[in-house]
Amino acid sequence: MSDGWTIGTLLDALERRGGQPALQWLEGERIETLDAAELARQARRLAHGLVGAGLQPGQSVGIVGQNSAAWVIVRLATGAAAGLASAVDELAGPEELEQQTRDAGCRFLFAGRHHLTDAKPLAERLGVALYALEDNDEGVPLWRALLSDGEEPLPAVAASSEAMLVHTSGTTGAPKVFALTYANLWANIEALAASGLAWEGDRFLLPLPLHHVYPQTVGLLTPLHLGASVIFPEGVTGPLLRTALSEAGPTLLIGVPRLYAALVAAVDGQVAARGRLAAGLIRRLFDLAWWVRRRTGFNLGRRLFGFMRARIAPGLRLLVSGGAKLDWQTEKKLAVIGWDVRSGYGLAETASVFTGNVPGATRLGSEGKPFGVGEMRIRPLEETEDRQDTAGGDTAEGDTAGADAGGEIQLKGPSVFAGYRNNDEANAKAFTEDGWLRTGDLGHIDRDGYLFVTGRAKELIVLGGGKNVFPEEIEKHFGRSDYVQEVAVLEKDGTLVALVLPDQAAINAAGLTRPEEAVRVSLTELGHALPAYQRLSGLALVREPLPRTRLGKFRRFLLPKLYADAKAGRQPEPKEPSAADRALLADPKASVAAEILKARAPGDRLDPDADLAMDLNIDSLGWVSVSLELESRLGLTLSDETVARLATVRDLLEAVREAEPGEGRAAAPDLDDWLGRRSWPLRAAAELGYRLNALVAALLFRFETRGREKLPADAPFLVVANHASDLDPGVVAAALTPRLRRRLTWSGERGRLFGGPASRLFCRIFRVFPVDERDARNVLEAGKAVLERGEGLVWFPESWRTPDGHLQRFLPGVGEVVQGRDLPIVPLYLDGTFDAWPRHRAWPRLRRIRAFIGAPATAAELASEGSAESEAERIAEALRQRVAALIPDDPPLRSSESSLSAPGGGEGRGEVGESPPGKGDGGSSRR
Repeated sequence: MSDGWTIGTLLDALERRGGQPALQWLEGERIETLDAAELARQARRLAHGLVGAGLQPGQSVGIVGQNSAAWVIVRLATGAAAGLASAVDELAGPEELEQQTRDAGCRFLFAGRHHLTDAKPLAERLGVALYALEDNDEGVPLWRALLSDGEEPLPAVAASSEAMLVHTSGTTGAPKVFALTYANLWANIEALAASGLAWEGDRFLLPLPLHHVYPQTVGLLTPLHLGASVIFPEGVTGPLLRTALSEAGPTLLIGVPRLYAALVAAVDGQVAARGRLAAGLIRRLFDLAWWVRRRTGFNLGRRLFGFMRARIAPGLRLLVSGGAKLDWQTEKKLAVIGWDVRSGYGLAETASVFTGNVPGATRLGSEGKPFGVGEMRIRPLEETEDRQDTAGGDTAEGDTAGADAGGEIQLKGPSVFAGYRNNDEANAKAFTEDGWLRTGDLGHIDRDGYLFVTGRAKELIVLGGGKNVFPEEIEKHFGRSDYVQEVAVLEKDGTLVALVLPDQAAINAAGLTRPEEAVRVSLTELGHALPAYQRLSGLALVREPLPRTRLGKFRRFLLPKLYADAKAGRQPEPKEPSAADRALLADPKASVAAEILKARAPGDRLDPDADLAMDLNIDSLGWVSVSLELESRLGLTLSDETVARLATVRDLLEAVREAEPGEGRAAAPDLDDWLGRRSWPLRAAAELGYRLNALVAALLFRFETRGREKLPADAPFLVVANHASDLDPGVVAAALTPRLRRRLTWSGERGRLFGGPASRLFCRIFRVFPVDERDARNVLEAGKAVLERGEGLVWFPESWRTPDGHLQRFLPGVGEVVQGRDLPIVPLYLDGTFDAWPRHRAWPRLRRIRAFIGAPATAAELASEGSAESEAERIAEALRQRVAALIPDDPPLRSSESSLSAPGGGEGRGEVGESPPGKGDGGSSRR
């Protein structure tokens, strides 16, 4: 018996559906089905078994495991037996599982195969009856052992009864526990059923874990009530999800923003794969479809991009997003492709959804209007200032503030919970005096009543000077970097800093060997599009994914310690090596390589999973040292292609084990073809080119040189300059005397400058010789060979063009090239080239440019000035000091282009510090 909607009434409805599919799941290429009547029958039989085994009304039943038919049967049986379902994250560790089982006071625990080892001792300690959701080798009885055809009626359940226990995800602190009633659940299920979003016969694909309220309410209970079926993919990895989308025939997808961002990325990948011309055409069609939709409401994308939708999921009609705010650009792209995209807003405390976009009342970019009789209002937060705009883009439809212009979102209605269990302090903060739920989320309601969520109050970052920023918007902006997998921002000392999981594959593919430098430069460039207070003042790289809840939100209260640990170089303890790793370390060649790496590894043990660049600081110059040792001790030289694929210690040891002596040796650089005697037409062309270059510099940039009298009379010589702009090579050439320009040589990336006949002719005219920037040894050997020939050479020891106008660390490659050589080394500071053409601008601006030339020095003199360990590092350090000393007292007025500077890259005269490694060491080519 029941009063109002309960699990009992749901089972009645399932019985009436008979053989219609209720649950389906994929096993390889097979689709298994459990029909509605059988689902109801098994749930009722298990409910009788639970009652017979002693479950009392209101007692808790724990469930932990992957989405499955068994999971659903246990959930429904618990409700039918008047029990209280307490679902635990399938990824929970043993401590979390025990804590939640104890807090819920569970009488029974149903566990998946992977949790049984931890659950058995836990159940003994807590006196909990343990059953398995799957066949197992642990001796734990299967859930079917409880099935019973009881004759007594199941306990009565009222709509006001508690239906489930919820443990909050803990994004900003310790989790809390609360109950939702059947009335809470029914308020949302009834409203969703009446919305017209879905109907009987629909097929819901549910890749989200059922322990969360959102997928359980929207993705399971609602479709079962409607007469729809629920499909579980075999897994949530990309290939398994693609299989479910294409083979299971879903009509609706229940997802979270990260899932839809991945879907958009897959679509973009399809577009890019069609070639530049076709991709450009498709992007123009995207723009056209959006323009038509904005102005007429007609979804032209449904007609234009049917081929694209058919390749991904032929029958998919509706995309439902919850759990977090759906990015506006993601929602826009999905809508333009022709899918019906519906997002909403709600909390676990409101039984999932509270507002939503429904047919006839939709506004893209908004979270819609309240369902049913729910009410919402906006109230100012006393402890925060008004909402600040953050990194934007185009705006959502109708996103203009109405009477409620911004503040905390507060809710009231039948889906709102009654309060947290045994937590008076939390309840006092959760509700206003007049009974409204304080969500802690910030937003505004437009003139038509649509809700726009702007952030979370607890996550709002208040910076020095009182500026407020929402981290999600900043993270979305910096997440555009090609070199970033994940980025989370936090406040430190009144400014923004970031934790970054780099995309090592993309960094390697770009030929970069210093991840922190690659990420720093990329994020600095992106920062130019933001107001100054939203830019980063520091960053730290991590090796592991950042901590998130199962719905994809960062667990922000953990970030400050992670940042401190990462900046201090503290890494997790290495795991015990596996049998395969022990066998690898026992290999004679690999063991020698391990000895070489061990000298660079922190701690007492060499971790096979350690990242060569991030953990062992092996950059391009570091590879030179490692390569020399491998060649000296083993006679091995790894090819450039092999080195480019190496990411971890294990990768290197395996490559060494498989390599044969003599393989991979690079050919010595051949300079005669490029630096030999030129014909008079080429010499005349070079002279004309350099004169025109000097004329352009004087006329357009008011160029002047100071200290030209300090230049040497003839070659060989080395000019060492800061690197701020693509203008730098031309400006350096303009600063030299005509005699020195005739002996001047430049290095150029082999793959970029030597492909076509025109570019090769340019290189012959201006004496540009080819180098492979991915191979630091090649660059250094070429530089030494040029100086050995008695030529002049320009070297930019920072390697990268500065992203912020500040002087960066000088890499020690310049010291490697000149140590032991008696030739003049000329420091030169370029002033104004960054202001004229910083790396983030497409075209230069007309700004005053000056070159300041310092007194030449020899390598021996420079080595005596530095304080680093190696001679090469001392030379580089001393050169940086000499270049920094040339910075004028009257630099051009600079806007604050960025605040994310490399350590040691400050504005002060003569500052020397330690900068993280970046791309290859040397040369004059563009970076």
